[in-house]
Amino acid sequence: MKTEKLPRGIRRRGDSLVVHFTRDGRKESRSLGRVSVKFAQQQRAILLREIAENRYVKPKPRTDLVLFSDICDKAVKYFKNYTRAWDAIESRVARFKQWWPKRTAESITATEIDEMLLANVAPRGLRWTQCTSNEYRISLLRIFKLAIERGELTVNPAATAKRHKIENARERELSLVEEDALRAVIRTKYPHKEPELDLALHLGCRRSNLYGQHNGKRKPMEPLQWADVNLGFRVVTFKRSKSGKSYKVPVNDTALAAFKKLRERCADPEQPTGAVIRKPSGIELQSSRRWFENCLTEAKIKDFRWHDFRHTFGTRLRAEHVQVEDIRYLLGHGAKSITERYAHVVSDVLRAAVAKLDRKTNTQTETERRTERRTAPVLEFSARESA
Repeated sequence: MKTEKLPRGIRRRGDSLVVHFTRDGRKESRSLGRVSVKFAQQQRAILLREIAENRYVKPKPRTDLVLFSDICDKAVKYFKNYTRAWDAIESRVARFKQWWPKRTAESITATEIDEMLLANVAPRGLRWTQCTSNEYRISLLRIFKLAIERGELTVNPAATAKRHKIENARERELSLVEEDALRAVIRTKYPHKEPELDLALHLGCRRSNLYGQHNGKRKPMEPLQWADVNLGFRVVTFKRSKSGKSYKVPVNDTALAAFKKLRERCADPEQPTGAVIRKPSGIELQSSRRWFENCLTEAKIKDFRWHDFRHTFGTRLRAEHVQVEDIRYLLGHGAKSITERYAHVVSDVLRAAVAKLDRKTNTQTETERRTERRTAPVLEFSARESA
């Protein structure tokens, strides 16, 4: 059998090539893996040049391999300490451990991640939606990223894992006809709930901004407090947006009337304290789900959620030609520039914007409004003709 002839300082170990050299009178070697002989010669030349120029740094010995389950546990601990909604990552980590039990973190590849995620997208496996698959991928991405920040790993396989390109933007707002139907049902079945409907429509806030967050697995979030409502200046402060920052929304006439009705339910209406949303008996409320869903069913309004009140708020402001920058501020989406952070200087503009949402009547239908818009220009044109 013919023996392979290799250049000086290069030896073969199995399928890998190893370069040998001398530093400070001591022999050293470095495995290069499955590479060409020419590449091994180039790497040896580089090493010898670094030794001659005193730039050579000996690689650190490899540390113990990190188990995937360990970096998952550390990620859950991190999310519990630094995020509010950590329960989702906890349930996903439990499934990740089932997928790769007793595996080292660096042995998991992007191909394996792709296969496991795809195996559960409908109609296969757990019948996930594509959006759910993307969320699991993001969780893996963050788990590996935290391990890299701790110095336990060097590569994030989830970064190159494939994600589904989807269009899941929701476009659903409450029409004026639907609002009238919903309001009629509320006045019949739950008349004391109408102020809550008005606040949802005219403040554009999230459900948690009014009722708080009481999930046992998440950090609690207190409901809207009277200390954050200033009826004198007609402004309400929401202490937390989705980004975690607070923002203010001016109070129009409809919202002001709703706040005054709710203030009467406090022990001391002149100096109200505690939660804003209460029953007529004064008991604090933590949810709107039961009465709201019952009223939607009775009013025959389909595919509508509480969060869609924010869509309604923004859409109606845009229909009244309010600037997008002002709508973004009123929805608590934050400012894009330093200049926009001084929005309180032009608070009159924001007050005028929300004032456009006040309706003259609560019984006028959308059909009547369209009729008025069609007939108004005709009357104006007839007046010019007669002149």
